[in-house]
Amino acid sequence: MGYDGTVKVTVVQLPPTQVIKICHVGPYDQLGPIFGKLWGWIENTGVQASRSIGIYYDNPDITPAKELRSAACAEVAIGFQLGDTGGLPIEIDQIRAGDYAMTRHTGPYESLEPVWTEFTAYIENSLRRTISESSPAFEVYVNDPADVAPSALITDLFMPLD
Repeated sequence: MGYDGTVKVTVVQLPPTQVIKICHVGPYDQLGPIFGKLWGWIENTGVQASRSIGIYYDNPDITPAKELRSAACAEVAIGFQLGDTGGLPIEIDQIRAGDYAMTRHTGPYESLEPVWTEFTAYIENSLRRTISESSPAFEVYVNDPADVAPSALITDLFMPLD
């Protein structure tokens, strides 16, 4: 099941979300191995982490691929203290609370680009909302590509609103 050309968008208010992250600079499609490093560390240390979240700081339509900034993240409890990172460049960060436009995509990660394009256009043209420049967009990976076929992957997309 690929992208069918329609998005269903809701506006949700999110609480602050604390994450641990490893930052990446380069094409967004190279973030997958960074998640592998982060979750390998989480599993080896027994850190209590929940959702996998990809943060995307730049617009790939404007920023050259080699300069795109992103982060592989895992949600942790508010107040989590980072211990020994085993030499990995792991940081603590927080996704700000506030209004976000949200849509859900079912299908392979490789088919997300047109969803983001339509999602953004819908926010600006149909919702008539302004996308926040002060906070990044992010994706929540609802299920694990190790457990389900690419066609069954569920990704929730979030765009911050002013």
